Amino acid sequence: MIYTGPLGQHSSHVIQYFESIPGVAKIKDNYNPATWMLEVTSQSVEIELNMDFAKIYKESALYKSNYELAQELSKPDPGSSDLHFERTFAQSWWEQFKSCLWKMSLSYWRSPAYNLMRIFHTLVSSLIFGLLFWKQGQKIDTQQNLFTVLGAIYGLVIFLGVNNCTSALQYFETERNVMYRERFAGMYSAFAFALAQVVTEIPYIFIQSAEFVIIIYPMMGLYGSAYKVFWSLYSMFCNLLSFNYLALFLISITPNFMLAAILQSLFFVAFNLFAGFLIPLPLQDPTSEKRFSIKVI
Repeated sequence: MIYTGPLGQHSSHVIQYFESIPGVAKIKDNYNPATWMLEVTSQSVEIELNMDFAKIYKESALYKSNYELAQELSKPDPGSSDLHFERTFAQSWWEQFKSCLWKMSLSYWRSPAYNLMRIFHTLVSSLIFGLLFWKQGQKIDTQQNLFTVLGAIYGLVIFLGVNNCTSALQYFETERNVMYRERFAGMYSAFAFALAQVVTEIPYIFIQSAEFVIIIYPMMGLYGSAYKVFWSLYSMFCNLLSFNYLALFLISITPNFMLAAILQSLFFVAFNLFAGFLIPLPLQDPTSEKRFSIKVI
């Protein structure tokens, strides 16, 4: 530090201080005081004049007066108490949540690279699986046909979930970095932000789930009762929510995207291993009209 004090009219105090130092060149008429100060206090000038401007300032009367003023202002008035606030944040938790929800909704709306791409991916994937397994749901007359339908649904469910989780990691990391900066400024609590992000995901996940049911059910020829249609919608909705919230969880507990991606692959393997398997059971009654029985584990 080479100067701390008032500037004065047209930087007159700054000019007067530096011109009082022996060897410092005087300022020219109509010259920018800031430029002049930087030029006369540069490292090359210090070497040329064999002086240290920081040391000169520390030994000056200006430094002593500034130090005495700082010491005086640092002492509290008699009878005063420490500054205290009744709560950490200026707004209530509900106001924080509403602000974060509005902010996250606007951020999602302005992020087509994240939201439109996953919706488009669900559309294309459902169409491809629907074409590959066209009307297979109407041909469940053998055990192999049943395995084909169940395998198709299982594959699509895992495929869409993994894509959601993978694409969400980088977006969540960006939002987390913004949250750190705003939270350190005391704008809102971490819980209000996290809950707003959880709620904001719901409508987009519902759109993906509706795409899946609307496309897969008629193309695969599955049994179209209202009960089973809504049950499939609910199951897919919970599945995609689980994968997206997994991405949010991994980003929250890891320092960066790369480590979260590594842990993500371990979760995918675990989900696949513990997803269950099918065991064909022999029929108890050979005269039964049913040709096979399946137990899901």
